[in-house]
Amino acid sequence: MRSLPAHSDPVSGIDFSPDGTLVASCSTDGLIRIWDSSTGQCLRTLVHEDNPAVANVCFSPNGRFVLASNLDNCIRLWDYVAGSVKKTYQGHKNEKFAVGGCFGVLDGWPFIASASEDGDILLWDVISKTVLQRVQGHKKGVCFWVDVHGETMVSAGQDNTIRVYRHVAGGRTKSAPRPNGVLTNGTNGSLTENEEFPVELPIRQEEDTTMEL
Repeated sequence: MRSLPAHSDPVSGIDFSPDGTLVASCSTDGLIRIWDSSTGQCLRTLVHEDNPAVANVCFSPNGRFVLASNLDNCIRLWDYVAGSVKKTYQGHKNEKFAVGGCFGVLDGWPFIASASEDGDILLWDVISKTVLQRVQGHKKGVCFWVDVHGETMVSAGQDNTIRVYRHVAGGRTKSAPRPNGVLTNGTNGSLTENEEFPVELPIRQEEDTTMEL
């Protein structure tokens, strides 16, 4: 249909909006672009002041926000209409590889899940940016990707495995609340999700807004 000269560096990630009308792209040039999928027109270009390379992007479930994984150990939630960063999530490691994350909802509680170069999977509360849980998923090498569907989560790692996790109701850490449960590895039994992990603080405070994802 068409070929778009999208970025000056390799395109590292793309995603459709839920209704299919938009496409988000990102690149190691540090830019995120929003495209009209029917015309190929670039509607918006997003760039952070530090201009870190962007490894992956995904739309929120309602298509209102874009989640961007940057190679500076940060994940940023963009309001692409306003062109501003609303939240920055930290606690995982991402400096060399294109690792991916996504949105999830448990019992009406929205969270963000992301892979990490140390093999772990991190879950954040969308609004408070609190680290809800650190799952020790892939003990050898990088965890490249994580995806959530309902109460099931799946991850892919450098250890040649795909790991499937399930939601277990009733779990809670002392350091941070969880969405009424924890995720455990359904193939290897319970992971170390009941250990206490410190809450990671953001580098800078963004505008705290109530967001429907």
